[in-house]
Amino acid sequence: MTVVDRSNQSLLIYDKAGKLIVTGEKGKGTAAITGLAAGAKVAEGDYQASFSDGTNESDKVPVSAFDVLPAEG
Repeated sequence: MTVVDRSNQSLLIYDKAGKLIVTGEKGKGTAAITGLAAGAKVAEGDYQASFSDGTNESDKVPVSAFDVLPAEG
């Protein structure tokens, strides 16, 4: 398996309509989707993810299904 250097890239999250909704911090490889209700079940493909260095962007891939956890605090 090839390891890809993501230190100069940001994780991008798109909604089902293809609209960019979140840009993660450069080099972190994470992004937070906010505004979802605790306990909500998000289906595979409701969101898509890709990486970008600001010029080039990887292919979008479906985000796996997940359950929204309660906020910490």
